[in-house]
Amino acid sequence: MFFFAKKVIYISVFFRIIIYMATKGIKLFFVLSIIFYVLLVIYLWYAFYTIRTQEFEVAADSASSINSEIDSAYSIDYSFSSDFFTENLADVFRKHKKLTAVILDSDSEGLQYIKISDLRLLGDSVEKGFNPDADLPEISPLHPFMRIYKTKLYFSNGYTVNSTIVFDLLDRKLFFPILRNALIAALIYLMLSVILLTQLPVRKKAVIDESDFEPEPERPSSELPEMDVQLLEDAAVPETAEGSLSGMYSERSGLVWEHFLSEKLDAELKRAASFDQDSCLAFISIASQSGFIPYRNISELIIEHFPYKDLAFESGEDTFCVIIPEKDIDEGQIEVEKFKKNLLARFHDSSYRVYAGLTSRNSRLLSEKRMIQEARAALNKAEEEKQSTTISFRTDLNKYREYIATTI
Repeated sequence: MFFFAKKVIYISVFFRIIIYMATKGIKLFFVLSIIFYVLLVIYLWYAFYTIRTQEFEVAADSASSINSEIDSAYSIDYSFSSDFFTENLADVFRKHKKLTAVILDSDSEGLQYIKISDLRLLGDSVEKGFNPDADLPEISPLHPFMRIYKTKLYFSNGYTVNSTIVFDLLDRKLFFPILRNALIAALIYLMLSVILLTQLPVRKKAVIDESDFEPEPERPSSELPEMDVQLLEDAAVPETAEGSLSGMYSERSGLVWEHFLSEKLDAELKRAASFDQDSCLAFISIASQSGFIPYRNISELIIEHFPYKDLAFESGEDTFCVIIPEKDIDEGQIEVEKFKKNLLARFHDSSYRVYAGLTSRNSRLLSEKRMIQEARAALNKAEEEKQSTTISFRTDLNKYREYIATTI
């Protein structure tokens, strides 16, 4: 999370330097400040939302565990008032620090058991004359980080109760680092703003003494050097090598830009057709529950695994593309499965889901657009299954030849 805050700082500094160089002054600074603080608010909201979601998941598991312990404790002597049941529930509260209340009530017999560590949960019930020995309280959440879980418990003796378990998930230890990082980012931006604003040039009217300058004599036209017009025109446009290696690879990942995919795939299809060889195209996407993908690290693993660096491409924020020459669809799928296995072993993250879609030339004369379309369709099918799976786009060669024959 702090990494995101640092990125925001770098962006703000970059824009402030632009302000300084362009000498646009207060108006542009005001706009950029609004953008910065909007991004900061978005960061805080996202961080709090992520923590809240994670805490709710943990609390749901804890509530299920507590209900199981209630069932076990009650089944000993079938009494909610026994010493054994009371001691077990006390241990439950000691084990779950964020547990705030446990309430058990029966539809026919009313309140059976109640233990509340924060009386504020009762709201107006105390003022209305709430009797903890008989009345069923009305529980009111105190804030958005308070979670209430209600379920029915069916015991082995046929008795049924309603279980209400309350967790207070508001923990300062979780929120302090986020607020600290946001405050540091805001203070750094404020200091940079003050420094850069004080350094903005102030335009002053220049005072020139004409006596300090003497007019430069005009040079006769015969002394002016001859200039090649074509040379000047060429100098106006910097010489670039569009197909050079440095321009072909992305600095972000080290892979080839997605822009070159069609060109490279077309060349590979022509090469494979001339030597009567097969060739595979694979799209690989990675999903994570956290939403974070180590794009650069995965790109390096792709370069290590697949033999040709200039046939590995970026393809969006979480997708990669690889051309696998001299491999049929089965051999290509084996290579992709090996890569997926290496990826999961490298990052040790069980939340990763790796999807892959493959297609191959399969002795067909097809365009690069068609092959890309087939591989993407296979990837979309794999992603729809919601599992780490690989889908291969397999063509019936006889039907394909019949189709080609009808189109000629």
